[in-house]
Amino acid sequence: MPPRFNIANVLLSPDGETFFRGFRSKIHAKGSLVCTGEGDENGVFVVVDGRLRVYLVGEEREISLFYLTSGDMFCMHSGCLVEATERTEVRFADIRTFEQKLQTCPSMAWGLIAILGRALTSCMRTIEDLMFHDIKQRIAGFFIDHANTTGRQTQGGVTVSVDFTVEEIANLIGSSRQTTSTALNSLIKEGYISRQGRGHYTIPNLVRLKAAADGDRDDDDD
Repeated sequence: MPPRFNIANVLLSPDGETFFRGFRSKIHAKGSLVCTGEGDENGVFVVVDGRLRVYLVGEEREISLFYLTSGDMFCMHSGCLVEATERTEVRFADIRTFEQKLQTCPSMAWGLIAILGRALTSCMRTIEDLMFHDIKQRIAGFFIDHANTTGRQTQGGVTVSVDFTVEEIANLIGSSRQTTSTALNSLIKEGYISRQGRGHYTIPNLVRLKAAADGDRDDDDD
């Protein structure tokens, strides 16, 4: 497998600050825009610390495509909006500077390829969900993704921690906050998901939830 670019390895190395010479550092407060989607500089930024949301705005709602965290890179001129969801530090370089850095640290290319691959996968998933899946299927798919990546097997099922508000989940699955909240509560009432506390859920039967994500729900009355 290709080596994964890790920003922490660069920052902790003796030549860390030298490596970022030519990059511009900027702190973005929560809620501020890193990219506006129009007229942004032609360059690449690296997330040093914090979290950013990459999203699009339609006539009626926003759709979140994916999130960027420490070590991720993204291009400024993607046409997407990029918002800091918490205090975030980024380092920005114009295209010429970035090309020079690629020569000294080729593994950076793998970091950019990886995030672009995530972006494409997320966009395709969003399009598929909006075209073919109802709101409950999309929520079920959201929790299955978390179960596969961060889930822990417990006596009561698979426990997952969700670091997103209902509004953020709604933006990720292309729905309104109210509709998402109603559908999530319905899945909880039907026993597909159990809420354990703020941001903590248990999936009693992952196979059953996967069936719901495929449209084979027990209630089947939508």
